[in-house]
Amino acid sequence: MSTREGADGPSAPSAHDAHRAPGALPEPLVPDPLTGPSLRWGILGSGWIAARFVEALQASTNQRVVAVGSRTLARAEEFARDHGIAEAHGSYEALVAADIDVVYVATGHLDHLAHATLALEAGRPVLVEKPMTPRLADTQRLVELARARGLFAMEAVWTLALPRTCVVRQVLASGMLGEIVEVQATIGERLVDHHRAMDPAQGGGAMNDLGTYPLMFVSEVLPDLRVEAVVGHRHPEHGAIGQFHALLGDGAGRQATVSASMLADTPTTAFIAGTEATLTLDAPFYHPGPVTVRFHDGRELRYTEPALGHTQLFWEALEVARCIDAGLTESPLRPLDRTLETIALMERSRELMRDPLAG
Repeated sequence: MSTREGADGPSAPSAHDAHRAPGALPEPLVPDPLTGPSLRWGILGSGWIAARFVEALQASTNQRVVAVGSRTLARAEEFARDHGIAEAHGSYEALVAADIDVVYVATGHLDHLAHATLALEAGRPVLVEKPMTPRLADTQRLVELARARGLFAMEAVWTLALPRTCVVRQVLASGMLGEIVEVQATIGERLVDHHRAMDPAQGGGAMNDLGTYPLMFVSEVLPDLRVEAVVGHRHPEHGAIGQFHALLGDGAGRQATVSASMLADTPTTAFIAGTEATLTLDAPFYHPGPVTVRFHDGRELRYTEPALGHTQLFWEALEVARCIDAGLTESPLRPLDRTLETIALMERSRELMRDPLAG
């Protein structure tokens, strides 16, 4: 979302344009979900997010889900039956060897490295659930492997492919907010009874399960952020980091604040404050929804779209299909270096919390 992307977004505005109030917010520039390149998808994993992803593709796009792989054939067959998928494979090795164009890696956080590696070594492009891996060194290994093989790889931060985010990206590029001063993003969902999410042995915790979103958001708006302070607390029963708050800065006086909690439901909103106007994203900020820009004189511009939740996961798949069809090995919406930047912020935050685990 940063204007540093240059050629990947609109040209920088003139000083006159930056201070001229527009009459409306821009419309999202997104593809038609039912046209364009159609890929054959293999789904590596058969959990909740894999089901939502498949349902979104089947309901709204021309993408084809042709195979699924799980740890057992019985589980793969059940998933395939539930979602009308032709092929079910009882191992991930069999899945990546199937006649497919791309692999969606939807297993647990700590399995992403092994499973994405398996797919890449089989010559398959990958879309890897967020975080790509919880550890910076492991994410670097995946990035290096994808680049060495000349294969497309992208972290599945679905937020960045949404029409809502396209509007935000255009607002930032237009300069209508003025100079960015502060960014804030908060997320909270009570998940204390969710065994996997609260299990540090499975990479559970507020950082991996939720914190990815606000850290991604602020680092997209303000590149070159550094973590200056973090406070986090473990859940006394489960041991995972239950919540954390982080303060970040870019060395030029601009700041970002981030919070994530699995102990309670929080507003889950975000804002970008500039010298001319402030952009706000209603809850949940990382889902589809409205964009509001308020100027200092009280004027307000608003883009509105339905809050359709995870039914819109398909936008990231369309971006993958577009890029692969164009011969790209990285998406300009989520280049691999940007993924590395966010993972580095996550890792530094854990270090400051003295958290050696992946949560």
